[in-house]
Amino acid sequence: MVYLDNAATTAMFPECVDIIKKYAVDEFYNPSALYAPALTAAKAVKSAREKLAAALGCNADNIVFTASGSEADNFAIFCGPRRKKGKVIISAVEHAAVFNSAKALADRGYELIIAPVDVYGRVLFDEFVNLLDENVVFVSIMHVCNETGALNDIKRFCSEVRKRCHDAIFHSDGVQAFCKLRFSVKDLGVDLYSVSGHKIHAPKGIGALYIAQKLNLQPFIYGGGQERNLRSGTENVAEICAFGYAAERMYNEVETNFDKMKNLQSLLVGKLEEKFGKLVRINTDLENSGCNIVSFSFNGIRGEVMLHYLESKGIIVGTGSACSSKKAAERIPKALGLVGAFAEGTLRISFNETTDEEDVNRLVRALEEGAELLGKYRRV
Repeated sequence: MVYLDNAATTAMFPECVDIIKKYAVDEFYNPSALYAPALTAAKAVKSAREKLAAALGCNADNIVFTASGSEADNFAIFCGPRRKKGKVIISAVEHAAVFNSAKALADRGYELIIAPVDVYGRVLFDEFVNLLDENVVFVSIMHVCNETGALNDIKRFCSEVRKRCHDAIFHSDGVQAFCKLRFSVKDLGVDLYSVSGHKIHAPKGIGALYIAQKLNLQPFIYGGGQERNLRSGTENVAEICAFGYAAERMYNEVETNFDKMKNLQSLLVGKLEEKFGKLVRINTDLENSGCNIVSFSFNGIRGEVMLHYLESKGIIVGTGSACSSKKAAERIPKALGLVGAFAEGTLRISFNETTDEEDVNRLVRALEEGAELLGKYRRV
């Protein structure tokens, strides 16, 4: 099988399985307890927190563990705004965890403003700046778009918010950027930054939120006071430690993996343009994107149908966010300007560090075969 849907999830490192067994079966103790084995578990959580902090370029005290990237987004949005009223700005292609949470804020009386994007999913900077004023209380712009791989200059966006909206909190969903790009959250200037474990070969069900030192947030979950009294509940020691291992390993390999996947991006886009011409629209700008996602849309061939054809050939791809509802599946193409016969034809290819050129070549051959077969039933 050729697996090319790594933006949806990744296979766990085998070492993470061993780590989970160690802290879920052999050393299963509650890190909040006072006896010696529990203190060992607490030290393991502390070590994992330090590994995540090193990968994000911050202090360990800035990291709060969550159950997922989606939870980290919810945490940021519902606990971030300092005022009970005002403007909330998000981009048109935010992940559903951000988009739907922001809509919930609108139901509570905030004014929700959607910043437009270009055809590649990048937030239009000048249009964004025109939305800023002193009534803005919260901004959330994703670092790398999970649909197209579009890369936003978060440092630049954050700097403009600082100049024009003195009471605003800036959040970025970094799930698709974490351990795939070299950056520091302190250099970006963000207040809040969300990450997820299962996108970098850690388990599903673990994520984290970076919280700048200056912020005084209300608790997201009340209880026994774990995670700086912000997210109570007994720590998931096993998955936290596995997340720490994966983050350290992936962070140490960022440059090597980035270069390799960038080359695969270029190879795939070149072959798509050569083989399909105007039958395909490329939705990923190679010059301004992350390293592992290529989105493209067929003219008149439904992405879902092509996905199942590829699956029959042993190739797994995506059509977009695996978390998206039907409404989200309509929202994203509209934001990208995909209309007519292209609107339902999108596929998302996402590599990992083990993907190679033969995987890309096999994909392209299968796409050619599929287009020839399915093109007989093309929508017009």
